[in-house]
Amino acid sequence: MTEQEIKPYYHKAQYYETDQMGIIHNSNYLRWFEECRTDYMDQIGLPYDAMEKAGIISVVLVSHCEYKHPLHYEETAEIRAEIVHFNGYKMTIEYIVKNAETGIICATGYTQHGMLSKDLSKPVHLEKGFPLAYKILSDHCKAQSEKEG
Repeated sequence: MTEQEIKPYYHKAQYYETDQMGIIHNSNYLRWFEECRTDYMDQIGLPYDAMEKAGIISVVLVSHCEYKHPLHYEETAEIRAEIVHFNGYKMTIEYIVKNAETGIICATGYTQHGMLSKDLSKPVHLEKGFPLAYKILSDHCKAQSEKEG
């Protein structure tokens, strides 16, 4: 990884996010992944709007979540994201969701993203289409960093 310390994203669970059993409904974890991913991209210096202004759209190709332990209303989730694969066309981001107070892992998952042109008509290789984004994502890719280390 780079020298930059990536801070976790925190989300206080809201009442409307609960289900009849009083726990956070499973669909909200994917929303939290997106909130965390957006925050992560801001932290590494590549906000989504900058990519979109450059004509690059990052579409979700796959989303996956495994539920380990329930979170409840008013508990705070600590969510960490990490890029674990990036090849210029696609990237995979893994997430760990913990109860911020107890440290218990509540969910893990990943999303896979494809880089497309703004009109969604063709894949874009970031090294050619947006070299700064390519460098930033490559520098923050865990797998790439481990290969270099």
